[in-house]
Amino acid sequence: MLGGLPEVLLPGMRLFRRGRFFYWLARELSYKYTLWLTFGFIVGLAASIAFGRFLPLIVATWFSPIDRIGVIGEFTPSTLPLPIQQEISMGLTRIDPDGTPKPALASSWQVSEDGKTYFLGLRNDLVWHNGKPVEATGVNYNIKNVMFQVDGPHRLKVTLEEPYSPFLTILAKPIIQSGLGGLGPYKVVSIRLNGDKIQYLKLLPVSGSHLRPKEYRFYRTEAQAITAYKIGDVDILDDVSTPNELATWRNTQITRGTRSGRIVALFFNLRKEGDIVKEKPIRQALGYGLPEFSEERAYSPIAATSWAYNDNVRRFTHDISTAKRLLANAQIATSSAITITTFSQYVDTAQKIADSWNAIGVKTTVKVENAVNGSWQVLLSAQDIPPDPDQYPFWHSTQTATNITGYSNLKVDKLLEDGRKEFDREKREKIYADFQRFLVEDAPALFLYYAPSFTIKRG
Repeated sequence: MLGGLPEVLLPGMRLFRRGRFFYWLARELSYKYTLWLTFGFIVGLAASIAFGRFLPLIVATWFSPIDRIGVIGEFTPSTLPLPIQQEISMGLTRIDPDGTPKPALASSWQVSEDGKTYFLGLRNDLVWHNGKPVEATGVNYNIKNVMFQVDGPHRLKVTLEEPYSPFLTILAKPIIQSGLGGLGPYKVVSIRLNGDKIQYLKLLPVSGSHLRPKEYRFYRTEAQAITAYKIGDVDILDDVSTPNELATWRNTQITRGTRSGRIVALFFNLRKEGDIVKEKPIRQALGYGLPEFSEERAYSPIAATSWAYNDNVRRFTHDISTAKRLLANAQIATSSAITITTFSQYVDTAQKIADSWNAIGVKTTVKVENAVNGSWQVLLSAQDIPPDPDQYPFWHSTQTATNITGYSNLKVDKLLEDGRKEFDREKREKIYADFQRFLVEDAPALFLYYAPSFTIKRG
């Protein structure tokens, strides 16, 4: 009271008194509950950081659209298909479509004059999926007769027992750490095994990526994979040899491609004494007796996309008159017969070839097997070819395990030996041009076409 009049508080003063009251209240509470308030602050800060860090993972795992892909074949964690390996990581090099090695994790390299020592400089701007920076100590290749030495944090010294010019293409194999960690745009978050074989693999894009998560399910045969698509276990089938009945399914998109690194060919067993296929003129006659193919023809064991491809080789195109003339000159016995052994996916092609050979007077039948041993006469199958033109394992006479035809030619042996030791590109090109010319002329195999590949997708 002032002068008998009631005290009137201005709005600003009332606000001041209330603020002072809350200040003293907060001060007293903070003194009394300092420990709990500090603990709560730390927990809240940690929770907000964790939420911000793991929110993308939660969204990608539970809320993002996901690609469910069926893969054909049996694989272990160390033998994953190359396209999946490349999603998880990268190699020291990468391979251009023409087979030329280019920088990847290795930004540069030098080769000693004798071709036995490589010095590779590594990029210093990459981290593994676990967040650790990439250093030379993390390169874990295990290659027979090759020694890797750390020559600095981002430098490797690699020593070979013998010069090997295709070596840089081997280093394109993605480097995958334990737990399937890598450097690629995807990381492995889940895997299920049956014994040592992978049944299921889940990949999530690395942080900041706008890619879709992927689930891979693995099937031993193409028929099993197609059944899985039909019942809805997967929505995408990749690298299918033929779409079969799925070609007429509703809501299904089929994309056809060509595998330039896989050639479908007829291989002749040259190990059987007295067999008609041991005679080169007869093999050449059978080459001219081949039917026409709708797929992209292959005329050489080296892919047409390769820098070493030689177009100047004998071409076995459909020529009935030439086929019959060669057979007549070879005086083939009327009782002679040929059996084409093949697998279920090539049975239609095998029968087409058999019909064409029967038409030129060579009695031919088809035999379908799940696996083959050394008793076959003519084998229709596909062969995956390396990006480098070196085909020493397939055609050198000493390679009894991988030279399935038993082919032997001293000139070809020498070319293959020289080609893998020569580092000059022009000289190698000439060597492999001669190799292709001699091999195709001898016809231990008839190269038919590049394998078609179909991608089947729902939607």
